[in-house]
Amino acid sequence: MDDGAQQSLKRSLLIALFTLSLVAVIVWVVPSLFKPMLEPPPPTVVAEKKVVSFEDTDRFITDALRRIGAIEVLSREEPDGVIRGIYQLPTGAQTAMVGQRLRGFADEAQIELYASPVDGLDLEVRAYAGPNLRHQVLLVPDLPEPPRFRKSVRSLDRPMIALVITDLGESSADKILSVSVPVTVAIRPYTPFALRTARVAAEGWHEVLADVPKTMTPQEAQRAVPLASGIWFDGTPVAALGAHDVVVVPADRISGARTPDALRVLSVQRSDRRDAMQTLRRAQHIAARMGRSALVVGAEDPGLNEVLTWATKAYKDGYRIVLASEAARWEEVQGPSVSLDKR
Repeated sequence: MDDGAQQSLKRSLLIALFTLSLVAVIVWVVPSLFKPMLEPPPPTVVAEKKVVSFEDTDRFITDALRRIGAIEVLSREEPDGVIRGIYQLPTGAQTAMVGQRLRGFADEAQIELYASPVDGLDLEVRAYAGPNLRHQVLLVPDLPEPPRFRKSVRSLDRPMIALVITDLGESSADKILSVSVPVTVAIRPYTPFALRTARVAAEGWHEVLADVPKTMTPQEAQRAVPLASGIWFDGTPVAALGAHDVVVVPADRISGARTPDALRVLSVQRSDRRDAMQTLRRAQHIAARMGRSALVVGAEDPGLNEVLTWATKAYKDGYRIVLASEAARWEEVQGPSVSLDKR
């Protein structure tokens, strides 16, 4: 065999060897490269979400409030299944720090909890059992004596306080309506003294509201009370008859509720949860911070006379007693913005 034939045979063998090597690579190596792409992905392991019951939430709230040293003032379960309460915080406790601690406790226990400030003083805590609100707790700080201000009785920039007296109509309210300061009276529809009380109140330049019973709609109640320029409603804000009528509701019912911008809403502190004078002191602190506040006192409340006595002399402490509708639109009747000079 000559040299040319040998070279040709050698070249053919090399080409065959190379071809076989290439085929081996394709057969063995390539499938291993594409195997992860061809195989179905492994099933995703989803962590099982903890199912939170009412009992779990109750135990959590009891333990959390104990850990921050809160003292129960009032706690009751409402017909809607929500436990609403008021708790006194220890002296010196800061609501912002308390809120942070409670949120930390909730994260550890896997409890959904929201904590938000109310009226610049309190801390409202809402704890949920799954999607359901279970606890609505108001944490109130230990307040010192209310501030006093050096203000003339002609000063329009004094902190404003509206006093709303409810549950009127069953008996004469002439003594209440004889006070020398403007008060707002909420009258129950179709009660024996409803018409007389509304007339005497209006003649004395007081404000008349309808005290809405559970058996009536707000609109029905307001129509039944002559001269009523709004409603007192123990619930979340609802519409009154007129666009400019005032809707007075408890402060803790507003938090978390969607209030239409068209409503003229006034949130108030309630004396049925604390005694009347304590409620008044809280209203003074809120007015000093926010420029205005309001409180509700029942006509049969044993502390009403003491509250009315203070109201007639409120100007001495630098406060201004106003009607509910004035407090609701306080920016329109407040006067020039001047820093308050405390004494």
